[in-house]
Amino acid sequence: MSDKQTLIYWVDLTGPAPLDEIVRLTIMDTNDNVLFNHMFNTKMVDWWYSDLNGIKPEETYNQQPFEDYKKEIQSIFNKASRLITFNSFTFFLDKQGINLSKKKIDDLADPFRVMGDENDTIDNLCIYYGYKLPDNIYSRTGIVYAKAINYCWHAMESNRKAQEK
Repeated sequence: MSDKQTLIYWVDLTGPAPLDEIVRLTIMDTNDNVLFNHMFNTKMVDWWYSDLNGIKPEETYNQQPFEDYKKEIQSIFNKASRLITFNSFTFFLDKQGINLSKKKIDDLADPFRVMGDENDTIDNLCIYYGYKLPDNIYSRTGIVYAKAINYCWHAMESNRKAQEK
């Protein structure tokens, strides 16, 4: 990985909101090379509605906690000048001790927001840009989501450049 590049990341959380914990993190470069992809054991939350993120709590029981990967994750993020995601969850990364304060973060949810409601989803972003996500939520991995974000970001950039001409 070269220094100061653009990286894509996807975060899955457990819910409920007051206790949210990171249960999966995927980081890749803009060429779809996976730099980090792990699920994590949780500290406080031992059950969540897995139909929201496709991760069953029992899949995380034998995983290492987030803090075991903290240095590796920070090292990867340190090499990035720009981060691309959908519905940026920097609060939860910060809560885990990951410093992204000097990073330019492009949240694709921001320019895509149409209604400002439950319709502004990664699913609808992918439909709009023609990226096929698996219909079954349990078939969606962090890699699937990160690749979807990357695809849509490239499409958005291409459209932006076309409009500038």
